[in-house]
Amino acid sequence: MNDERVMADVKVAKSVSYIIFWFGIFGVLLYRWFVLHQTLMDTLDFFLVWLMASLVQFFILAAKGIPLTYPLALKGKGQQSYVFFVPLLTGVLTSLLVFIRVGMDTRRMLGGFAGSFLATLLLFIVYRLIVQVWEKKYMEEND
Repeated sequence: MNDERVMADVKVAKSVSYIIFWFGIFGVLLYRWFVLHQTLMDTLDFFLVWLMASLVQFFILAAKGIPLTYPLALKGKGQQSYVFFVPLLTGVLTSLLVFIRVGMDTRRMLGGFAGSFLATLLLFIVYRLIVQVWEKKYMEEND
């Protein structure tokens, strides 16, 4: 029974299941960190599973040549703004979470901001480089 319609439905079901799984683990992490006041070391197993799933998805999408801003169709300046403002928003949210978790500790808040901003920006740059390599390879194959 290799009906294409059935295979497409199976892909949709797996995709929805993955999204629920991914957000579910993230929700469990947030609950354990902020409600139960557990540390990262206490939740390292959940965190590593969530991080690996995120990175695998991230790099597979980049290797397939899917634009960073998918499903938004941004070009040029819009994409550059996205690549800057999303890491900025990530840094601000991290600082806010640090504030909620430990209070007004400026050093930790700035460290959280800088670390998450730079890590997200670096991931976006790596993603864009992978997509550029994919596009170059794809263009060479079609010539």
